[in-house]
Amino acid sequence: MEVLKPLSADTIRIFRQLLATIAYRASRSLRDVPQGFENACLPGDGKSSLELLCHMTNVLSFAHATVTGTDRVKYEPVGWREEVERFYSLVGKIDAKLSAGVSLESGMDLRLVQGPLADVLTHIGQLHAMRRAAGSPVAATNYIKAEIHIGCTSLMEQPQ
Repeated sequence: MEVLKPLSADTIRIFRQLLATIAYRASRSLRDVPQGFENACLPGDGKSSLELLCHMTNVLSFAHATVTGTDRVKYEPVGWREEVERFYSLVGKIDAKLSAGVSLESGMDLRLVQGPLADVLTHIGQLHAMRRAAGSPVAATNYIKAEIHIGCTSLMEQPQ
């Protein structure tokens, strides 16, 4: 029987800031995409941006299942707008569960960082590269000064 341990307030705070950072950075790639962007691919037979976004949702589905103690849902790609909505809905659900308090098996907090959360950040970088390749680059920003706030987990209209 696995022993679950409540996450500390500091750990929850860091996780929630990381989720807000994911939402913010993803917004920079997913907002105002050029026509046909869902089919954009990087060279080398990689995933399309739609397939990549669905993969990101599936990676977050693992994190969601972990923090809620439920079974992981495996998603299939849907239309672009629906996929974006599903991604942000899942970010919000994870944040809400963390806000309410979470108990995890020992070490799982660190595995969530090194696994699904870091993976999603990597893929956001790929989406940024896809935007550049599609002729609609994401503007440079200073993320240290960015207005990122715990609990902000939706697609942001004008992230700076």
